[in-house]
Amino acid sequence: MADVNRVNFLIGGPAGAGVASVGLLFAKCLQRSGLEVFGTNDYPSLIKGGHNIYAVSASPEPIFSLVGKPDILIALDKKTVEVRSPELSEGGALIYDSNKVADAKEIAKRQDITYVGAPLSQMAAAAGGEIMFNTVALGAAMGILGTDFAIIENMMAKMWARKGQAVVDSNTAAARAGYDFSKSIVNGSFKAKIEFIKREKTLFINGNEASVAGAIAAGCKFVAEYPMSPSSAILHLMAGHERDYGIIVKQTEDEIAAANMITGAAFAGVRSMTATSGGGFSLMSEALGLMGMMEAPCVIFNSQRAGPSTALPTYTEQADLLFSLHASQGEFPRVVIAPGDMTECYVEAFNAFNIAELLQVPVIVLLDKYLSESSQTVEDFRKIPLKVERGKLMTDAQMEAATSFKRYEYTANGISNRCLPGQKNGMHVCSSYEHDETGFTSEEGQERIKQIDKRATKLSVIPEIFIAPTFYGASAALADITVVCWGSTKGPALEALRILEQKGVAARLMHIRYASPFPASSVIKALRASKNTIILEGNSTAQMRTLILQKTGYYIEKAYLRYDARPFTPEEIAAHVSKLAGRK
Repeated sequence: MADVNRVNFLIGGPAGAGVASVGLLFAKCLQRSGLEVFGTNDYPSLIKGGHNIYAVSASPEPIFSLVGKPDILIALDKKTVEVRSPELSEGGALIYDSNKVADAKEIAKRQDITYVGAPLSQMAAAAGGEIMFNTVALGAAMGILGTDFAIIENMMAKMWARKGQAVVDSNTAAARAGYDFSKSIVNGSFKAKIEFIKREKTLFINGNEASVAGAIAAGCKFVAEYPMSPSSAILHLMAGHERDYGIIVKQTEDEIAAANMITGAAFAGVRSMTATSGGGFSLMSEALGLMGMMEAPCVIFNSQRAGPSTALPTYTEQADLLFSLHASQGEFPRVVIAPGDMTECYVEAFNAFNIAELLQVPVIVLLDKYLSESSQTVEDFRKIPLKVERGKLMTDAQMEAATSFKRYEYTANGISNRCLPGQKNGMHVCSSYEHDETGFTSEEGQERIKQIDKRATKLSVIPEIFIAPTFYGASAALADITVVCWGSTKGPALEALRILEQKGVAARLMHIRYASPFPASSVIKALRASKNTIILEGNSTAQMRTLILQKTGYYIEKAYLRYDARPFTPEEIAAHVSKLAGRK
């Protein structure tokens, strides 16, 4: 009996072959069929060549990461057959170009899969050109699943409309050729099939896109950035929307300039941001200190990749946590947020701009390659009620009535009134030097102590309920084990909870989003209530464990660390956790 509306898909080929394009189109077709979808890519840092893949998992229920082996594999070259055919699930299907990989069966040596050797390039040529090779392959994958062709047809119309009806018709014909060919091969007997589900529209979006949406919703009006993978899409997306939302987007000569420019824009009252990865963030360290001294409300997105130095520039890691908390010389407060999924990317990007202005501090949002470039179906988060709050930003009327304005005035919570250049009675000094309440340079010891204490006090303004970790799975009283994670590890860990439940393991997941300020009381309460605890991190030194120990005095003995620059999988998490819980 066919498994309805559950399928895993993988396409592989060399860089430049359109691997990601086909993967995304396949995922979007399943989304339009009413399914929950998760998709992610894997590629080396080569302009051309190398082995690229795009993988998709789909389900009728919410899905948070890839789960299980691929049921359908599209091999765009011989290497993909060699490397990926062993991963196919039993009863799966291998789609390949029979003219280019004539010996696929001899290479794969699998008797338990269906071989769909189609003349893909020949079909594409007949439909209008070999450039549509991938469209034929997409159609072939959909034909195996028996997907309603109207969904593909609508997708082709939407995707190619800007290029004219002739291009739409050619691509639709190419998809139809692949669809009919593979459908005739399996003849309805494939292990999985797709049936349309009527449901509310969802978004299929990745972490970079969701972060951009949150920044725009928050009123970001200035972006200065030097492109650096995997954050570069943030620059491109912002540039694509600058006229729609009145945003100034500047590609700077380097990351140093980007950080300094957003500092100046923030001083002028403009909600400003930059995005980078670890190497670029390293260059921003001095400017980060300037933001701290000036109390300039800037937002920095750091999409982590494997380091140090260039290392593995297109692979993922969670190793910038402690660096983000301590970057730049001296001591000053900053907020560090690590969202775990696409909805959190949107919400926390929005929150980052509010917090930056409420506290007058730099805010660092930690993404990573896996989160930035993986896509997931989510409910339309634009419906979430969020309100722009600009803190103690003085109005013209308030400044006209002001006397003896002190930009860095000592207050109970450390947050001073802030004015904009040009407002009446607002003249003050704003520099990189330590200062008194007016901003004038001061080297007096007591003044120095007061200013450091003033700045440090500000983080306490954020209530713990706002920064508290989120919990999933079993209750504290019933859980056999508590799994602690942060950032993008959330998705695989959530899927692991389902596997663990099937194994009879009651697991509780604690996901930490805020590293600074740190929700110490919530975290220690959960840890003390746990019978057994393990922490998951994508680094080799358990950086979050170090932070938890520093902030709470509690040391989590058991850690499962992955630092091969690849994301966790639900299966490996479940296997490790169930072993700790005393299950096989």
